[in-house]
Amino acid sequence: MSTSSPAPADFRPLAQHRAALSLIVVAVMIIVISLVFLLAHQRTTGLLSQNLHTVFWYFDVGREYNMATWYNSGLWLLMGVVAAVIACSRPVRRGAWWLVAAIALFASVDEYLEVHERLDLPADRLLEHLPFDLGFSWVLFGAPIALVIGLLLLRLVLDLPARVRNGLIFGAALFLLGAIGVESVNGMVLAGNDHIVNNAFIYGTMLEELLEMSGVAIAFASMLGLFQRDAHRGVLRLDPAVLSTPTGGSRPVTHVG
Repeated sequence: MSTSSPAPADFRPLAQHRAALSLIVVAVMIIVISLVFLLAHQRTTGLLSQNLHTVFWYFDVGREYNMATWYNSGLWLLMGVVAAVIACSRPVRRGAWWLVAAIALFASVDEYLEVHERLDLPADRLLEHLPFDLGFSWVLFGAPIALVIGLLLLRLVLDLPARVRNGLIFGAALFLLGAIGVESVNGMVLAGNDHIVNNAFIYGTMLEELLEMSGVAIAFASMLGLFQRDAHRGVLRLDPAVLSTPTGGSRPVTHVG
């Protein structure tokens, strides 16, 4: 049996577009299921209405401890694991990859426990001295934190292959549009309705969470694009460009298979 190493030309990047589309389809299905059962619940009465609301609760993206939360938290967890695997491969900017892993793993916990909403307490005090109002005041701290993280990871992202870099930037933009942009609007809608949840807030939350889940899905799939596979031999490796040294040399490439 031959033990020769696969030729570089035999390796192809994992299909990140297909992975992203598959993950987004699951997110859309969660939103559609929750919307269908919400509308059915609102249009029925009695025990049937209660049962329909129970199913809606299982998929409601505005709640915690259900299928929607499990899926979103799971995406972050997988991203953290992939980032840790890359960091263990001793790439360039290894510390930045460990930072990605730590952020993703924290986000996985935060998605389930809503740790970020604990920022409301200090943010509310700050908001008292500002000439504007926000429905969810944690954004006052969340936005600067996101900016700092982006600056810390900027060099890492810019050094990645274009297909991966563009996917990560687009995914991050979608996520922030939902997590900060749409959520801020939703907060204002809720505040304008005396903090009583109405359909406008529910639909806005669905849009917010769809953008967040889609953004994480695209970013995760883009990271998978850093792995290459030789389909004939079943060998997987990390893109040598990630392992290249700043002077143009390269570290040994580890094959798995």
